[in-house]
Amino acid sequence: MIIKKLQILLPVYNEGLTIKKTLYDIYDALKNDIDFEFIISEDGSTDNTKKILKDLKKELPMILVSEDQRKYYSLAVLDGIKKASSDFLLIMDSDGQCDPKDIIKFWGARNASDVICGYRSPRHDYAYRRFISKIFYFIYNILFKVPLRDPSFAFVFMNKRTYSNLNNFVPYLPDGFFWEFNARAKKLNFSFNEIKINHRKRSSGDTKIYTLSKLPKIAYNNFMGLLKLKKEIG
Repeated sequence: MIIKKLQILLPVYNEGLTIKKTLYDIYDALKNDIDFEFIISEDGSTDNTKKILKDLKKELPMILVSEDQRKYYSLAVLDGIKKASSDFLLIMDSDGQCDPKDIIKFWGARNASDVICGYRSPRHDYAYRRFISKIFYFIYNILFKVPLRDPSFAFVFMNKRTYSNLNNFVPYLPDGFFWEFNARAKKLNFSFNEIKINHRKRSSGDTKIYTLSKLPKIAYNNFMGLLKLKKEIG
């Protein structure tokens, strides 16, 4: 088996309208510069995402993990990390809001720290999501003091030592993986760096995960998860 220098992990749920374009945009941006492959952790999609990914696996360098039932975001990401073997791993969302050209910047800084996090400025999400995130960040910073402006964002680049030590925990935050991941990385004394990324508006489609009606329950579950995490890692 040939080990790639970089693997790009994308958790995917109900992205049938955009996932082909998202993956090809990444592939076209990197194919001439970086030896890489995708790890796709598909999380029980109910649209045509599964079929599209099976077809794309024949066209693109890809490890595909697909499930019949939903595991939810954090477990989907962890299952993807367990498949990683490369020198470096980038985890990013599959909604097309990240600019693939930014990956080159992260690759260029790959030896600067153990973890490199992208931060959104400006952030193109609904105002209610930004508001709740600000409240959550205030609480999070009191509890964990992670030196990041945007610890929740799914554009995180890391070396093999980091992901090998953070691939086997039981997540307390079912939808807040990176809040938890970054707190655990700090506890293990991994070094951090941040790079500003180009955050784009979602082009089309809606996974129906972070709707206004669902956010109170999501926020409560993740807040309780933060308290459990604090109790575990101090």
